[in-house]
Amino acid sequence: MRSMEVMDMDMENRGSGISPFATAQAIFLSPHYDDVVLSCGGTVALLADQGCEPVVVTVFAGEVPDEIITDFAKWKHSRWGVSGVEENVLRRQEEDRDAVEALGARAHWLGYPDAIYRGDRYLSDPSLFGTPQAVETGLVNLIADEIRSMPEWDDHGTVFVPLGIGEHVDHQIMFAVGRVLAARGVRVLAYEDCPYAIHTPAGVDRRLGEVAGDVAPPMPVAIGTTLERRISAIAAYRSQVPVIFRFTTDVPGTVTDFARKIGGPLGPAERFWPVLAERAETTITSDVGDHARQIA
Repeated sequence: MRSMEVMDMDMENRGSGISPFATAQAIFLSPHYDDVVLSCGGTVALLADQGCEPVVVTVFAGEVPDEIITDFAKWKHSRWGVSGVEENVLRRQEEDRDAVEALGARAHWLGYPDAIYRGDRYLSDPSLFGTPQAVETGLVNLIADEIRSMPEWDDHGTVFVPLGIGEHVDHQIMFAVGRVLAARGVRVLAYEDCPYAIHTPAGVDRRLGEVAGDVAPPMPVAIGTTLERRISAIAAYRSQVPVIFRFTTDVPGTVTDFARKIGGPLGPAERFWPVLAERAETTITSDVGDHARQIA
């Protein structure tokens, strides 16, 4: 397997399905149950085919009692066709397991509640797709430490995090986790959040402007041999696809067209931005971290 820093741009390898991300272990951090599969399922499948045994870790997968959820969360449930938290979690975990296994990877779920379940912090879409609440800053180090304590952890492995396109607070928190890990010497790559990048292309440039200096230029990975598996895996999220792809009637065609646009002469591709260790600084304090433990 080739060095991760080497991007395969040779004509003979274009579309060959050879991943440039040679790594001892691949841990893909997904804010929610579907984010990794939606965004970079082709690369997950490539690494699985190369014997890497990737793990897809959904971080915000915890439950809370129905009695304390907000009207905003109940509205989200109605869009997904579920009646409560337990039904939502069980259905989405079933979908996630099917999707991740279809790619040849393994699903792992952590216990942090989704933003819509974290009390009155996010009570509308504008707040959900805005600036994370300051009180949640401590979650960043807490999650980073838990990831490093996983049995699958390998100091020589690679961690994949969302770039944060779309500005969802949980995606932004996970990018911050990536910056913390990079500062600790971990190899971290940020993937292109889909379908946000598909339906709002201007959001890609906006996010890249926000993280300018924190990431290196993108590295495309040809997924011509695994694109169909990514599309099939996306279809496993039966409760989510009608909502998140409400802007199109042709999900496979939309995903394919975007992958081809990204890849250009490479053919269908996915993009990753290396997170720079020298800029990956954190201002987390122990007091905030202790508070986060109480609210997580």
